[in-house]
This record gives sequence, C-alpha cells and structure tokens, in this order.
Amino acid sequence: MKRVLSIFLAVLLVILQVPNIGFAYGVGNPNLVISNSNTYTAEAGETVSISVKLKNTGDGYATNISGSLSGDSTGMVYIDGSSYDSIKNLRDGSTGTLSFKVKVDESADGKNYSLPLNITYYSEEYGWPGEEDYVAPQKFTLTENINIRVAQNKTSPQLVVNRVDIMPSSTVNAGETIAVGFDIENIGSSIAKDLRITLEGLKNEGFTLAKGVNYKTVQSLEVGKKTYVYFELKSQKTLAGGSYELNLKLSYKDIKNQALTDESNFFITVAGNKGQSSNLIIENLVSPTGSIGQNKEVDISFDIRNQGQADAKNVVITASSEDQSGVVPKTVSTIKLNSLAKGATEKVNFKFLTTKASETKNYPIKITVKYVDDLGKEDTVEQFVGVFVVAPETGDPTKGKPKLIIDKYSFEPQLVKAGENFEMTLSFYNTSSNKAVKNIKIFLTAESGATKDTEKAGNSAFTPVDSSNTFYIDSIPPKGRVEKTITMFTVPDAIAKTHTITANFEYEDSEGTELKDIELIGVPVVQQSRLETAELQLYPDAMVGQPLPVSLEFYNTGKVTLYNMMVKLEGDFQTENGSYYVGNFDSGSSEFFEGMVIPSQPGELTGAVLFTYEDSTGQKQELRKEFTLNVTEMPPMEEFPGEMPPPDDMKSGGIKGILKSKWLWISLVIIGAGVGGFIFYKKKKKEKEMALDE
Repeated sequence: MKRVLSIFLAVLLVILQVPNIGFAYGVGNPNLVISNSNTYTAEAGETVSISVKLKNTGDGYATNISGSLSGDSTGMVYIDGSSYDSIKNLRDGSTGTLSFKVKVDESADGKNYSLPLNITYYSEEYGWPGEEDYVAPQKFTLTENINIRVAQNKTSPQLVVNRVDIMPSSTVNAGETIAVGFDIENIGSSIAKDLRITLEGLKNEGFTLAKGVNYKTVQSLEVGKKTYVYFELKSQKTLAGGSYELNLKLSYKDIKNQALTDESNFFITVAGNKGQSSNLIIENLVSPTGSIGQNKEVDISFDIRNQGQADAKNVVITASSEDQSGVVPKTVSTIKLNSLAKGATEKVNFKFLTTKASETKNYPIKITVKYVDDLGKEDTVEQFVGVFVVAPETGDPTKGKPKLIIDKYSFEPQLVKAGENFEMTLSFYNTSSNKAVKNIKIFLTAESGATKDTEKAGNSAFTPVDSSNTFYIDSIPPKGRVEKTITMFTVPDAIAKTHTITANFEYEDSEGTELKDIELIGVPVVQQSRLETAELQLYPDAMVGQPLPVSLEFYNTGKVTLYNMMVKLEGDFQTENGSYYVGNFDSGSSEFFEGMVIPSQPGELTGAVLFTYEDSTGQKQELRKEFTLNVTEMPPMEEFPGEMPPPDDMKSGGIKGILKSKWLWISLVIIGAGVGGFIFYKKKKKEKEMALDE
C-alpha cells in the first residue's frame, strides 16, 4: 500500500511540475528584449563569454527561443564553439540567458567589432488544430549586434557614455531651453588624451545651441575615471511632438597618439506646441445704446483678453468709421501693444465725433485686433459697433424727402449660433415729421458665411425660415415705426465673427416719388463647441487597493478651438495619472486619456471622467462621463501561489480558454493513468490474497 501511495504522490508531483502555461488564461503576444549590455571588452587573442539576457515584456509565453551569433565580417572576431543556443520558453515577466563564446584573433586591431545576433521565438499555441478558436503559434524575430571592443596590447583607451541627462525634465516642451548632460567614463586600459566631445545633429528647425559652441574639450581622462559635460539647447517653438535624434561624437588619442573615435546616439522627446498659441478676444464692449445728435462725442471702450497659453506680440488695435461723412475719429484710431501676456487683459478706449453733415441713420464702426502669437502665427479679431445718429430737420417742412431707417434691431438669442435658427426683430422708422412713406418693399441680403476653402458662389450666412427674404409694408406715418420679426437660419459653416446683413429699401413718399436706401445690420455669430468621446473603457469589477485603468478617446468635432482643456478623474477614490492638461484642443483633433482608479473600500463605487474647457466666447463648459464599479475585498492569499495567474488575467480566457488548453488534457490523461493504475494494482492484490486463502 505504501508503494502505491508513493507512486500516486509521484504522479501528482509530475502534474504540479506542469507549467501554469498549461492552464492558459488567454492568448497574448510575447515580446523579448535584451536587458543587459551588448558591449564587451577583450584583448587580442582572448576568448570572451557572451551572455545575452532576454526578458519577456509581453503578455504571453515565448516558446522555442533560439539565438544564432555570427562572427565579425573581417574574421578577426569569430565564434569559439557553437554559434547556436536556445531557451525552451519564457513566461511574461521572466528572464533567460543565451550563452556563446567568441575568440579574438591575436592580430586584431584595437577597435570595435560588430557581431550580428539573430533571435527567433514563437507565441504559444492555443486550442486544437481545425477548431474554430484555434490559434497557431506566431513567429517573432529580434536582431541585434554584439559589440566587441578590442584593446590590443592593453594600450587602448575606451570612452563610453554612461548616462544622458535631459534637464529640467525628460520630456521637453516646444520652445523650451534645456540642458543635456553626459557622464563619460574611460573603461579602457590606458589614458585617453586630447578629448573633443562634439554634439551633432543640431538644426534650425529642431534644436539649436542656446549659448556657446557645440563641442567641449578635456585634456585627458585616466583609466576608470569619469568626466561630465553639458550643452544648453533651445527647441523651436514650432517644433512638432515626437522623438528627435542627436549624436555625441567622442574624438581622442591613445598613448601612441593614435586617433580614436566613438559615437553615441540619444533621443529627446518633445511634447510639441499643442496648446501653446495665444488667443485674443474682445470683452465688455461699451458703446452708445440710443440715438445721438450731430456734432456729438461718441465714446467706445472694451477689454482685450488673452485667453490662450502664450503671449501675443505686436498687438495692433484699430477702430475705424465705415462712413466718415457721419462719424469721424476724435482721438487716435490705432493703439499698439508690444505684447499681451497669457491671461492678461488690456482696456482700450476710442472717441469719435458725429459730423454736422451726418444724416439720420446708423453708422457702423469697425474694431480690428491684429496680433502675432508666440508661434509666429498671425491672427485677426473683428467686431462692429453701430452708432445711430438723428439729424434735425431743416428748411421748409413741406419740402424734402422722407427717410426710412432701421433705428434699432435685436436678436433672440443675443449670440447667434451657427447651424441654428434665431429671431431678428427690426424697427423701421420714418424720420420725417410731416410726410408718410408708402408701398415699402424691403429685401435682405447677407454676405457669404463660409471660409475661403469652402466658400461657394451664392452662399450666404443666413436664410429666412418659412418666409421670403422680401417683405412689404403698406405705409408708415410721419415719425412712425413698424416692427417686423423674421426667423433666420445660420448656415453651419458660418465663420465665428460679426456678419453683415444688408436691408435694401424701395418706397414712395406722399407724392408718389420713388425712393431707395440701404441699412446695414451686424449679426454676431458664434460656432458651437462640440466635444465627443468614445465609449469609456474599464472593467466593472475592482478590488480594494488595486489600480484599475479607466480610459477613453475624445474628439473635437466642432469647428472652433477649445481652450484650456483639462481632463481629470473625480470620485471617492485615489488616482494615478488622474489629470491631464490638454491646453488648446484644435478643431478636428483627437486625444486619449488613461488614468488609474484605486478603490479604498468595498461596495458600489461611482466616479466620472470630467472634461472642462472654455469655448470661443470664453464661457466655461463641462462634459462628464460617469461610471460605476463593484469593489470587493482583496483575497487574503492566492489560491495557487506561484502557479496560477492573477485574477485579472484569468478573466481574459475564462472557462473556455482553460478547456482549450492542450496542457489541461495532458494533465487529465496523467491523472487518469495514475488512478487507473492504482485501481488495477488493488484488484490484482485482492485476487492474489484470495488465491492464497484458498
């Protein structure tokens, strides 16, 4: 019986040795990387052992790993023994080693020799061939060079760059001045003399020197000693985000004054200039709201605010009368600012004077703000102000022509949104004190509302809704008014600015004389901001104290830039990477946010991803994407420590993934064989005992 029990325990031990890859919890992709240095130092005639440490940084098993090392192309460094080594498999996160030996020829020169290393491996097979869910192993390759630095007769220095420092941060903002430092060590066998350390790859459109020259000199560097040099660089403000390669060249001499060189490449990561532009808007505009007489002062004031993320330069603010027969400037009409810092506000004031010859009508004044942002881009902001002048009647009151004007107008809503309807109320006023006007025909025309890229002939910014752009008024008595309300539609492509509608008048006086006139109506149009998101990506179940990723992609589907955008996680929990400042989010752009939620107590947990930004009018807007999590307590210990995968990984494969595993079926066969053998042994033993009794 003890022997049987020993056999059964041995079978169980074999089963326990089956790698937990057998209980496949999902199919992932392995990714092997070389985790140790690929540079070795040797002397002429020496044999060197090469150890290539591989680490699986992927999320699946790497199997059938094989490496092949070739000799140097010159034949001075060659393989001593087998050029092939292999590793059976590596699970995710584990490491293994490929080992080789190389021989340096006695006549090899003191320099670097490059040996090609080719590594192939496969992902794990999943399921059974022919089945619907079967996944065949995929082949992967990794190619690298093993560098052998030969120091002949122990007289060669060798300089290496141990560390590259990018200060103040490893990620650089466009336009930022940084310092790049290098820790250089002599790991050779003799002194290095006359060092010249040169920084190469600088470009006007990329990185340039902030000051000084692109090289440093060091008189000598003893064996095992280090020196530290740095360069101050400035990145261009227009630099796009990405990685930029620079090169450090080391030139020096050995004790025989033989010239040697080494090179080292490094990369600088640039965050780009997104969100770095300036953006000026006109606020708190104050102008005359009622009518004003001839030869009267007109005061117009407003604030210029920079709501962007960079200083605005060469700011030119002008206010000009569009009809100087009625309104002329009284003070200078142009104000210049050298710069306007981000977040700063500048109050400006212009004075005008109505002329003695001004007629009774509305005189437009155009406000223009031109500036250059910190990225060198020119931009313009425009706004119109109307000044309504009432001229006194002169001469024989029975003579003269009556005049028809629009003395006031209003919109509902006050700021007209592109792509929506609005109501425009117009007040038509007969300025004559004794003559009526009749047979009044009024038709409206509007300028094109599209950008130059999309503009088409005949397109206008506004179209009437359920009516014509022409309407008729029978008559208006002297000093009388008639109001008309028209529903208009603003085209979706209308530019965010003040558009002009022209009202064309055709009417008759009391004697039947035909008269014509025009009036201009300024309509402020804003483009609606539109922020949309993809589906929120997260697991609905979480554990106390365990980080859980929450991610989603978001898009600016509107036609205007969203300013000062911030994304952050909100809720009763701790976070990692819980906020992301986007800055200015351009129209048509997309971004991705991922943060970590760390629950602190079990139960139902609610939270949200909150988007905040300012629209084109400077108003703060919010968008909230809420989520709910079911949080459970962390289990006290793993059920199968060291063998079973973590709970989150088990979810990816589930029962179906386990049933598809070939290792599961092999384990079941082994167990079945052990149990069957045990039963057969007991049966035979019982039969033998019965025979002896007989």
